[in-house]
Amino acid sequence: MTSLRIAKMLAVQDLSLSYRRSTLGPFWLTISSAVQIATIGVVFSTIFQADVAVYVPYLATSLILFTFITSSLTESNLAFISSDGIIRQVKFPPSMYVGRTLLKSLLIFAHNLVILPVTFLVLGRGFELVMLWAIPGLLVVVANLWWMGHLFALVSVRFRDFPPIFGSVVTIAFYLTPVMWIADQIPGGDSNPLIAFNPLFHLLELVRAPLMGELTSDVSWMVCAAMFVCGSLVATFVVRRHEHKIALWV
Repeated sequence: MTSLRIAKMLAVQDLSLSYRRSTLGPFWLTISSAVQIATIGVVFSTIFQADVAVYVPYLATSLILFTFITSSLTESNLAFISSDGIIRQVKFPPSMYVGRTLLKSLLIFAHNLVILPVTFLVLGRGFELVMLWAIPGLLVVVANLWWMGHLFALVSVRFRDFPPIFGSVVTIAFYLTPVMWIADQIPGGDSNPLIAFNPLFHLLELVRAPLMGELTSDVSWMVCAAMFVCGSLVATFVVRRHEHKIALWV
């Protein structure tokens, strides 16, 4: 059995155990997200005096994607730590543990995606061909989460203060990233340093812009491509150099 198949099996098992004896299972997260989006959408569209038909789909897409990205990285921080029993007994490649956490996050993300077509349909937004660009955009996002997951998992197992620090950074990043607010609402728009140098913004835009009926900017594509190339090289170097120490650190 390959490490990928084992990772898939463990990811499904993790998700099943989390909602054992629950009737709706992971769809409870979907319902919770839908309620959150509806509540925030009504309140903030009033505060920002924005068109509900435009703001709520933007908010829904942003929250679902932001939650997927940050939860994937948060879970990756514990990829080795939570699998200490397996690591001490069986030798699997580090990618198996990171793949386990990423696949679990992808499964939850797939459940939450149900919210988007329903939201678009209710608010009268139809299908546009440009929306198909969200597919390659999502693939690039997942590719970046792959190398980040490896790097973060290794740093977390070596320095146990990293996961709580990361949790605090995510909270700050949520308010600094255009999730509940739109980039055009601040001076300079996308060229504002708060936006231009925010990697989360560019990752979100790869999927969010097409779903909003717009083409993703070349800048966002280049930033995410550069992140993947440089990040993958760094992560590969660091993991290969220290992977034999993981069993000692867990």
